[in-house]
Amino acid sequence: MGAAYEGNDLIDVVVRLPRKAIEDTLLSMPPDARDLSERRLAEARAVLVGRRRRATHFNGVRFYDPSWDMILELYVATCERRRIAVSQLCKLSGGSTTTALRHIEHLEALGYIVRQTDPDDGRRLIIGTLTPLLAASEQWLDLQIAESRIQDRRSG
Repeated sequence: MGAAYEGNDLIDVVVRLPRKAIEDTLLSMPPDARDLSERRLAEARAVLVGRRRRATHFNGVRFYDPSWDMILELYVATCERRRIAVSQLCKLSGGSTTTALRHIEHLEALGYIVRQTDPDDGRRLIIGTLTPLLAASEQWLDLQIAESRIQDRRSG
């Protein structure tokens, strides 16, 4: 046979795996549930801040995606145990009230949210976030966090 391994020889191995396999592996590592919730919330807040900030750098450009803005706002509010009224969500969407209401109706028809009477003020409607929206949001946020970890490892 050949020479015995002396511990100094390196063998370069290149392994190509599908992105999905890498993401699934990273996401399967069991982090502390509280830590994961905090990271998800921080990521959602960062995305919202970034979306708001870009308008200040691109004078005259309208960045408009009301459903996405509403989903992020609702996710953050749910995590923070805050209620969001329909009128407040319309303002946070960045568009007109009429357009925002159409997006709210669409999200409700998809089974992501529900409008309900505010128990503290019967004149006001609040938005309730349903499990499918929370699950989809958390899955997306988990992928964002995993992508950040991948990028950190590449650059570090």
